[in-house]
Amino acid sequence: MQTALPQPAAAEPLARLLLQWGVAPASTPPVAERLGGWLGWADAIGLSQVLATPPAAGSDAGARREAIDWAEAALARLRDELSAAFDDALLARESAEAAPDGVPLADLLAPYRLHHAQQQRSMAARIGTLRERLRPRLAEVSGTGARLAQLDAVFERAVVAQERQALAGLPALLSRRAATHHTADPRRWRARFWADLQRALRAELDLRLQPVLGLIEALHQAES
Repeated sequence: MQTALPQPAAAEPLARLLLQWGVAPASTPPVAERLGGWLGWADAIGLSQVLATPPAAGSDAGARREAIDWAEAALARLRDELSAAFDDALLARESAEAAPDGVPLADLLAPYRLHHAQQQRSMAARIGTLRERLRPRLAEVSGTGARLAQLDAVFERAVVAQERQALAGLPALLSRRAATHHTADPRRWRARFWADLQRALRAELDLRLQPVLGLIEALHQAES
């Protein structure tokens, strides 16, 4: 039986990719209702404290421009480095070759599953670090930015488990894709699966970067 994965808005690359692979979007309640269920009591207290705190004074235009330049450079560098790590040279070379005879599919699939798990951990850690470093930059540019930075910290704690759950179904889905390709062509299935894995990783990266992009957009709005 096919499992429906929790999905973001249909316009996002990961949701579009899953639809192409035949995974129907799971029905979800409105965002506000879901967020209320995700916030624990400690998160709710933190949120109320943030909303009750008067906005602080902001910095000058030069400091805002410096923060934007730093953030955009850090984002570009992170995106490039993560994307480069997706395309493992050894796996790419092996994927282009015919699969060996007599080796179980699970054994041939193991290196891909390991690679995917490593890239997911790397994305989570490195994007989380950039998000954490962005918040004080945003807090320095304006009173509204400081409040947004505090809210982002509360929401990150509340939503991280939901994001992990939403992405936890991807390895099983990729395994099914591998089995489909293997059935169609037992010798040359790995090239098609490698392409699928690259598409999935890049779509997942786009999804994970959404909060970072939101913080950078807030920096731009503070400048205008």
